Amino acid sequence: MDSNVNMASILEKLGQKETQALLWLAAHVVEDVTRLDPNSVTNATQYKAVLDNSESFMTIMASCFQTKGVPAPILEDAIKCLQSWIIFSQKAPMHQTDILSSLKPMLGNVIEFLAVDTVYDAAAELLIETLSNSPSLFTSDHHKLFEMLFKSPWAAGFYQRIADGDFGFDAIQFAQLLLAFAETRMPLLVQSCHAGNSELLSHLCDILLAQGYPVVDDRIFVPVVEFWSSFAETVPDYLPADSSEEQPWKVPAFSLLLKACSNAWQKITYPPSTEVSDWDSNDRAGFADSRKDVVDLLQSVYALVGPQLLGTFAETVIASLRESDWLRLEAAVYCLGGLADCCQDDNRGDGFLAAVFHSNLFVILRDGRNSVPARTQQTCLQLIELYTEYFERNPILLPPALELLFSTLGDNAMAPAASRSILRLCSSCRAHLHTEIEAFLAEYARVISRQQLDCATSERTIGALSSVAQAIPNPTERYAKYGRILEFIEMELQICQRLASGQQGNDSALPPLACPDTLPEENASLHMALKVLRCLVGMGKGVQAPTENAIDLDHEKQLGASQDAVLPEIQRRIVALIVELQKMFPRSNEITEQICNVLRTGFSETEPGPFVLPPSEVAQYLTSHTFATPRVGLFISTACSFISSVREKENQHNILSAVLGWVIGLLRQFPYINSPGITAGGAAQIDVSAEPEVAQNAIEISSRMLTKDPSVILHIQPAEMAEFFFLFALQALDSNEPLPKAAAAEFWATFVNAKSSDENCQSALNSAMNTLGPILCQSLARNIGGNASRSELDKLSEPLKKLVNRYSKAKEWFEAGLNHPSFPSTKVSQAEKAMFVKKVVSLRGARATNQVVRDFWLAARGSSFSYAA
Repeated sequence: MDSNVNMASILEKLGQKETQALLWLAAHVVEDVTRLDPNSVTNATQYKAVLDNSESFMTIMASCFQTKGVPAPILEDAIKCLQSWIIFSQKAPMHQTDILSSLKPMLGNVIEFLAVDTVYDAAAELLIETLSNSPSLFTSDHHKLFEMLFKSPWAAGFYQRIADGDFGFDAIQFAQLLLAFAETRMPLLVQSCHAGNSELLSHLCDILLAQGYPVVDDRIFVPVVEFWSSFAETVPDYLPADSSEEQPWKVPAFSLLLKACSNAWQKITYPPSTEVSDWDSNDRAGFADSRKDVVDLLQSVYALVGPQLLGTFAETVIASLRESDWLRLEAAVYCLGGLADCCQDDNRGDGFLAAVFHSNLFVILRDGRNSVPARTQQTCLQLIELYTEYFERNPILLPPALELLFSTLGDNAMAPAASRSILRLCSSCRAHLHTEIEAFLAEYARVISRQQLDCATSERTIGALSSVAQAIPNPTERYAKYGRILEFIEMELQICQRLASGQQGNDSALPPLACPDTLPEENASLHMALKVLRCLVGMGKGVQAPTENAIDLDHEKQLGASQDAVLPEIQRRIVALIVELQKMFPRSNEITEQICNVLRTGFSETEPGPFVLPPSEVAQYLTSHTFATPRVGLFISTACSFISSVREKENQHNILSAVLGWVIGLLRQFPYINSPGITAGGAAQIDVSAEPEVAQNAIEISSRMLTKDPSVILHIQPAEMAEFFFLFALQALDSNEPLPKAAAAEFWATFVNAKSSDENCQSALNSAMNTLGPILCQSLARNIGGNASRSELDKLSEPLKKLVNRYSKAKEWFEAGLNHPSFPSTKVSQAEKAMFVKKVVSLRGARATNQVVRDFWLAARGSSFSYAA
């Protein structure tokens, strides 16, 4: 546009349609240019053209805003055009100051247009977006306009509509505008909440009490709760480190936050179940999420005001119990539970919690169960679990709490929450509970005599009972209780066997499966078998000694004879359960997985225990599995954990050798690929992809053995077993299977870096590297030369870094590998290869080697490689 043209005089001659057309043009032009990257040289011309003509466009919009009697459609288009220009101004190079100075006055016009019904939607949308994304465009005059507006009769109408539950589009826009303004003024609002801004903050408190359920009806509730959480988190930023200096705004700010908490938690009370049943899944999930947002607010406020917040909910719990207001009780208990993390190690709130847990809450939940809604019962049971630390400090409350929890195990709706709480309490407070073990066992026996429990409930409860039994000081008594617990599991096995044989007897003897997610076509006996193993896992975890507990060695020695007699019998029974179930379901992957989980529970223990099986027996069991065993890779992975737990120096070498021999025997059963290909050492190509899990875990366990005792691999008999394994690990490094390849890279990094204090072992390592070093470098060269994917380069760099740092011949070996006929790329010259080797060697294994490797890989791939490769 010619700079000599007077746009203002032209506008005076235009009609409404022509003016509207100009606004459309101004908006579309700037929107199209905004989509372009301002940092690209190719787009500089378009940005410059818009900037050169910006004054004319500003004149068009300003004329519409400042001329009286402009029709609403044109005014609305002018506001939308202004919104496009504001977005452009934030993206334009260097945020052009001339444009910004022209835009700011027009924002004041838009604020005034909020009170104009015909353009309210467009004005509110522009202001909400600008406050959220470009708050620096607003001046102090604009802020004063907003403050006057939010205190005006016009705003009062919106406050009342929202309070009455009117969440029309315009009301929601008003609330969003109020929040956007408040968020931009957060520091000022915090520090002046005792003065002029208290009215605005009071409105934001009152909005929380609007009629309707959050999310289901009230779409404003969650953003307002989030605002108050931000307010609470901002307050500490303006409190002086010296607490002796009291701020005049502190008390009003805390009062507002407590009021916001009070208003918010009352809104998250569930309606009667009949009303909840009418909600769709999105409403239910949204309401549940809004409760979590309220808990976040409570936790932020607790950090400021301390335990008095607990007192608020404790009083509400007592009052709700007295009035039998179950829905309100549930909301108060939920909020009280939400504060549990805040006072785990803080006993200042114990007085408030005592009022709750010493009340008749447990009695009502136990005896008046039929009158208390299920959701309220579940929330109260979860409260016990959440305040485990309180019960540890006040063990006198443990028996009645656990009595209540055990009494609800038979209720399918309550069992999940009850069993979680039982497990948490028994595990954490076992030292206070072992004298009650007989009562707990009797109660559990009573429950399961009446009905089947679901798998998760049984696993947790067995784990809880085992935790309590583990704390019994007398080993003889302790093992007797372990035997009792095993009887419960053996009863489940009997049911499994009867289901499998089809001799079910009558219906009462074999009730249907208790798990709610059981499918009609599901194999009932397999389901029960998995339940047995899950219970064994629960028991195995339960009997693990807490790390902080000291062992009374003298006491243990005095009773050694009785332990020697009883412990092996318990272990025999555990092994018998495992063997029987594996025999019943020899092809089940799930059975394999659970058996491995059972075995692992004993590997971390340092003292004798039911699941700390003799290492020779564990090794014998693991190595009995063949290549045909389902998920045999899981047994290899379990063996990897097992060898780390072997501490008997006398048998360690023999056990490790037996396990390694078994693993290599499995690898030798991998098929070979018929198609020709260049492989490590020119040997036949093994199909690593046939069983990637077996390959990965076999290489990983070998790495673990190498770290523990290098001689196991180097001296394994017959010697060709070691040769085969090294060949396999090299071919895995060349394979396209990512997990075995990564494991192989780690193995070779470990092998290259391995050292031994034994001269014979160190000599064997050096001899092996003289043979394997050149072949390993050929494989690394093929990978770095383009065969590997980008994501694998860091792992492949590790053996290379170890090589150049440990072996003087590494430079020679790697040069030969880069010049070997198997090198995959023709895009790097001899000079580039030589420079690459020189850089790698000069870095001596430093982290910068990884980048040098990446650069060479890129050069070998060429500029047209696929990034996803």
